[in-house]
Order: sequence, then C-alpha cells, then structure tokens
Amino acid sequence: MNDHQKNPSFTVVRRAERAEQPTLPPVLDNLLRDTSTPVLVHLAERYGLKRVPGLARQALIERLLRHLSAVQLEDLTDDLIAARYGGLSVEDLLAIALEADTRGGRRARPRLDDMPAADAMLIEAAPGRWVYTMHGYDVRIDLQKRRLACGCAYFRFAARRGALCKHLARAFTLIPGTYAREGLINLLVSRGYGGPDTPRWRFESLDEAA
Repeated sequence: MNDHQKNPSFTVVRRAERAEQPTLPPVLDNLLRDTSTPVLVHLAERYGLKRVPGLARQALIERLLRHLSAVQLEDLTDDLIAARYGGLSVEDLLAIALEADTRGGRRARPRLDDMPAADAMLIEAAPGRWVYTMHGYDVRIDLQKRRLACGCAYFRFAARRGALCKHLARAFTLIPGTYAREGLINLLVSRGYGGPDTPRWRFESLDEAA
C-alpha cells in the first residue's frame, strides 16, 4: 500500500452561502409590518401568487418579497400606501395628521373652526406651491420642495416636532384636492413609516422658506 493509500486526502465541500436578501427600503418594510393579513392576501393574488390557505402573515410577506421583482416591489409600496390612505378624504387625512401631532397631550389639537376658510386669502399660486394670508399670518405650502411654513406663534413651537398649526391645516383644505391628498399622504408616510434616509418634510420659519 503506497503512502497515498495509507493517508487518503479529502476535499472539503462547503455549502454555498445563501445570498443575503437585499435590505428593504424602510417605507416598504414598515408598511408590510403594519398591513393586515387579508390585505396582504389580496395583494399577493393581484401579483399572481395563488392563495395558500392558512399561510401565516410573516410567510405571506416573505412570499411576496421572494417572488416580486425590484420594479414590482416599488409598485407594491404604492399599493400598500393606497390600501392605507387611498380611500380617505383631505379632512380624514388632516384628522390623522393632527391626532398624531397632539398625541400624548403635548398641546391641544388645532381647531379648524377657529380658522374659517372665508378668512383666508390666496396671494400667490405656482405649480405645487401656494401662499395664503390668514389673520395676518403668511402660510406657505410647497409640495415640490416638501416645505411648510407659517408665521403664527404656535408654528414656532410646532415646527420643532413637525406638527401642523391651524393655518397650515386650513391651507390644505383650500388647495386643489388632488394636490392636498398627495401632500398629506406623503407627509404621513414619510414621518410614520420612513427611515433615516427617507425624504422628510421641512417645517421652516418664513425667513428660511423664502
């Protein structure tokens, strides 16, 4: 018996490492975690995945992520946003935003009946940007730059935590509804489901926003 036979060599075959799943954008990840099982089942079927009776919620999420392409995942994000906010009116969206702003009793919720629409005057309008004057305060909404500003004293404090004052809330009811819903949904999604790199709305003093 030769040396090779006495001391056989072995080749160690390592199992291929499982490719790590790409990190999900925070908005998609958080929306999936906050979406009910029936909605996830419905969306899975819309993307061509047949219903599997008794499939747990986490398994549904993993199934969606496993089968959908990057482009489809972007569409899924839009679908999840639509499922959560798509059927809500401007007033409903404002109510959600204002409720979140005042949760924990930090400040009383701004009352829109204290700021009648008739007391607001439009002084500037451009694509995606409106400026009103209300009770002596200028109010600005800029959807393209995601900027909100008001000159009232309440806003100086509210802006530090990204909260709306009654003047800004009223302004959202005055601009065209399509734009108002787009802006409010974007605001709610970014601050409710976004991560550190998610584009945020800027609440600025009027000097900064000019």
